[in-house]
Amino acid sequence: MKTLLQTAAALLFVAGSSLGLTSAAQAETPSAQRVYVDQVGDRVYTVRVSNPTLQRGRVQLVRLSDNKLLYQGISSRPSFGRKLNVQELPDGQYAFVVKLGAETHRIDLNLQTASTERVAELHPVTASR
Repeated sequence: MKTLLQTAAALLFVAGSSLGLTSAAQAETPSAQRVYVDQVGDRVYTVRVSNPTLQRGRVQLVRLSDNKLLYQGISSRPSFGRKLNVQELPDGQYAFVVKLGAETHRIDLNLQTASTERVAELHPVTASR
């Protein structure tokens, strides 16, 4: 019985160790999605960043016509983000830019007013290194 308990404990330790390594490896995979942009209301978006390696990261909102920086938040927490209300911005081309270490992610945002209704479109752009 004592041998059975020792074997079970050893198996649990090995299984737990391998799970920990798998999770860490997956978190550091460059192809893993790390930036999320969700529309949560009329011209209201949340930008979320997964940062398991605790790199210095930036979330920016940029007007593309003149590259003017409209918002910037900086963090090195494991996950961070911001809820951004763009209702007061005039129609035009904008981008959410997330810089995390050497990576830059850009998600284009096209704001348009259609007669009496305002329309916003998101266009993901691939990440660059």
